[in-house]
Amino acid sequence: MQVVLLDDGTTLVSRLILDVMGNSSPIVCQIRWGQRPDGVCLVVGTCARGFENNSTSDLIYTRTPVTQVGSSKTQYFWEAFPAGSGPRDRTTYMFTYLDVTPNRPSLEQMLEDYWDLMPPYQGIKLEDVEILRVLFGLFPTYQSSPLPPTFDRIL
Repeated sequence: MQVVLLDDGTTLVSRLILDVMGNSSPIVCQIRWGQRPDGVCLVVGTCARGFENNSTSDLIYTRTPVTQVGSSKTQYFWEAFPAGSGPRDRTTYMFTYLDVTPNRPSLEQMLEDYWDLMPPYQGIKLEDVEILRVLFGLFPTYQSSPLPPTFDRIL
């Protein structure tokens, strides 16, 4: 039996634990405690309504050269796919991987680039779509990934 003590003091007993929480996992946080990330993935995007041609998806697509953003060089990547909220709704993300220097581009700078680059990427005009949600976030990245199993019966 595997026993895990949760933050609220309760105990979880199981024969196998499947941890799929990513960087938010208490197990990952315990293993990576005190480690500085090697990089960061910055993500900006939208869910918007008004896409007439909305039957395809992109996974890790790029269409721009490496560019100078602030004092960092970066390469933007894209993901786009139909959203489940309606037949003309589409989710589009732009993301990049950067080191953890303080002078890297901000999410605000990236979002400004997104507004310029998304219309030609998706073949639309911003005024022809209704922005439903703006999405943004960042994720720490590590060269030593994925983590090897550290505990018995935890995957």
